Amino acid sequence: MRQNQRRRAPKADLGSWVIPQDLKPQDVLQRYLTESTTSQIASQYGLSRKALVRWLREVVPVEWRQIQLTRAHVFIEDGEDGLAVAPDALSLARAREMVKAAQFRLQALDPDYHPKQELTIKDDTDLGERLRRARERVIEGEPVKALVAPQLLQSTIDVTPDKS
Repeated sequence: MRQNQRRRAPKADLGSWVIPQDLKPQDVLQRYLTESTTSQIASQYGLSRKALVRWLREVVPVEWRQIQLTRAHVFIEDGEDGLAVAPDALSLARAREMVKAAQFRLQALDPDYHPKQELTIKDDTDLGERLRRARERVIEGEPVKALVAPQLLQSTIDVTPDKS
């Protein structure tokens, strides 16, 4: 990084954590649909952005989620428009990242956009004959044949330790 370029510090969120009694969640949600950020809305009410978002999630969780979904769909459309008309590589990259971020948000918020995680195994082998024979053996009480050599079954194994 060059010396004349400095990293930007994150914007301080210094507003109040106390939500005014007369603040209506529906008014805030309506403004959120028309304005760009929760930071702008929170600063106009003298609130911390984090406090505003937490309050909305607690008071109107379903409506908050629906508005988040709506905004994500709008961001995808904006990003797709940006992809179509990007005049340079930077604009193209910005539009692509905008679409990816909106897709990620949709996957997190809406079950219709969750990645498919099904596993289908197709096995065409016919086990019918083997299963029928196994069932007949169990029903008739037929002993199961040992899979060891007959000479091992009749021999004795000496397990006394060697005293040398």
